[in-house]
Amino acid sequence: MEHFFLPEIQETFQVEGDTYRHLTRSRRMRVGETAVFCDGSGMDYLARMTACTKDSATFEVEARTPSLTESDLKFILFQCLPKGDKMEEVLHRCTPLGITRFVPVKSERSAEEPGENKKKRWEKIVLSAATQCGRSILPEIAPVCSFQEAIEQMQKADAAFICYENSEGTIPPLPKSGTVAFLIGPEGGLAPQEAESLPHCSLGRRILRTEEAAAFLMPILLDRSGNL
Repeated sequence: MEHFFLPEIQETFQVEGDTYRHLTRSRRMRVGETAVFCDGSGMDYLARMTACTKDSATFEVEARTPSLTESDLKFILFQCLPKGDKMEEVLHRCTPLGITRFVPVKSERSAEEPGENKKKRWEKIVLSAATQCGRSILPEIAPVCSFQEAIEQMQKADAAFICYENSEGTIPPLPKSGTVAFLIGPEGGLAPQEAESLPHCSLGRRILRTEEAAAFLMPILLDRSGNL
């Protein structure tokens, strides 16, 4: 079931704007029917529509339950900025797979930093994907950081590694809980000195496109950590 994100959910609350239009026009929801809402904290709120006007709807919470769609691990993707609209594909594919935080990285061979309009579009893509797939945590899109800043952040995770096409290493052991951080290089690949910044691993015999790599890897990580 779709989950609809709101910044704050009380016993009785109003739904307006895009969420209201989706519920009443796309889903054709009527008074008396229920939907699941989330405030991004990992709790699901089952709420019933009690009233509806031309621009808003009123809901009352009937039940609260911890989400069953989120894994015990937090997965952080450090994605070196790809060209064009490829970052949108990364966000669209990886949000349903459980990424908790996306960190765009400016590496030696990555594309230029995007403008504000593109960043706003990224946020809409993540919100739409998280709503559609039933997530209860809305993934964060962090500000663009330098490669060195990315490495410093990754070193704070419980497990961290770089995906590198020239590596002979394998995916490291994963913790039962905590955070797993991994980095995907840009179209031109990582510079050799960048790849040696952290333990690295191969994603197989073939070279994947930068917009495909994380989506290829996430089911493997979920399976190995028992969160599939």
